[in-house]
Amino acid sequence: MTDTSSLVLDDPFPGLLVDTAWLADHLSHPGLRILQIGGESHYPRLHIPGAALLSLTDLVALRNGVPGMRADQALLAERFGRAGVTTGAPVLVYDVGSGMDAARAAWTLASLGHPSVAVLDGGLGIWYRENRPMTPEPPPARLDTFLPRPQPAWEATTAQVVEASRPGQPVLLLDTRTPQEYQGLTLREPRGHIAGARLFNWTDALRDPQDPRLKDPATLSMLFAQVGAVERQQEMIVYCETGHRAAHTWLLLRHLGFTRVRLYDGSMAEWRLLGYPVVAGSNPR
Repeated sequence: MTDTSSLVLDDPFPGLLVDTAWLADHLSHPGLRILQIGGESHYPRLHIPGAALLSLTDLVALRNGVPGMRADQALLAERFGRAGVTTGAPVLVYDVGSGMDAARAAWTLASLGHPSVAVLDGGLGIWYRENRPMTPEPPPARLDTFLPRPQPAWEATTAQVVEASRPGQPVLLLDTRTPQEYQGLTLREPRGHIAGARLFNWTDALRDPQDPRLKDPATLSMLFAQVGAVERQQEMIVYCETGHRAAHTWLLLRHLGFTRVRLYDGSMAEWRLLGYPVVAGSNPR
């Protein structure tokens, strides 16, 4: 058993994604907060011990006509506080699917200034498959205080995306949607991608559709290198349709050591509403 007394704020996790063995060793640590995102129908029957439940809809809102945007800071502070999240407690997040919702929650916390957030690689599905501890019991009710301290370094504004889309700019734009969406082979407008963006289908990072765990680091580094993500200090902006798939790639890039990665929260939903142009086809421009 790992010595959980070493779990402190300045070094709580071995990375931004942790495996089930790590969580099993640290499950009983009183300083660790665990959040399940979504899976409302399953939670009352079985969930990871100590996990509080938040719905994805608790984290997002319709803002200026754009769906899926980060919810109001005051509402998020209240919801995270009721889930036991404080500014000083490390938070482990998981979901019941492919990790996208957990990653979105992790980005939300990081963008609000929480310094210690990680996601369970493989989520509840792998935890259950490995016959790890489960419980129907919810954690004790809490009303803790989470104080947002917004971190603009993790979020791209629309103006920054527009600037990055111009020829000759050093910022790497990554479109994390499907090849069909990127090329414009969909019914929904606008058909195509933001000028200059390269395609990185976020699911390419997963082992396979039945196993949502990540591929090995060497393979992931090779995949990112193929789209131009090589230097760890390189400035990047990731986007998708509503910022949820892109959150998984944002988390993964940061886990691999990339330090200047922003997520465009509005993504194509906002780009569409603003009437900005796109590029069809498989080439960035």
